[in-house]
Amino acid sequence: MSLANDIQEVGRVIDTLEEFGAAQGISPGEALRFGLVLDELITNIVSYGLVGRPDGVITLSIEHDEGRLRAELADNGPPFDPLTAEPTEPSGDVADRAIGGLGLKIVKNVLDRLDYRRTDGVNRITMEMKLKAA
Repeated sequence: MSLANDIQEVGRVIDTLEEFGAAQGISPGEALRFGLVLDELITNIVSYGLVGRPDGVITLSIEHDEGRLRAELADNGPPFDPLTAEPTEPSGDVADRAIGGLGLKIVKNVLDRLDYRRTDGVNRITMEMKLKAA
């Protein structure tokens, strides 16, 4: 699916993932876990990588195969490799912490595989999550 460079698209992605999961027999909880990852990555692309870019392009493909959810998320923003980005470790009192910094840690903990490559000016993140047996 093609996404507009708009944070509101996250809701459409989650709705689509829920419908896809239901049609594929994926539990709502597993779809929610994968949706959390997609929410974080798409939000970061829109909020940081493509901010102020009317020419921003985001595409997403999702597949279910052999007990795994796989997806590729692509965007034409500046190069950003989530594998080399250091997640921020929380410190201090919860009320005093800056917002953000934990998203990539969550992404890396939920997924079983996360790969990044940049080809022809496009960031491509491929991800895979093993589904728990019912």
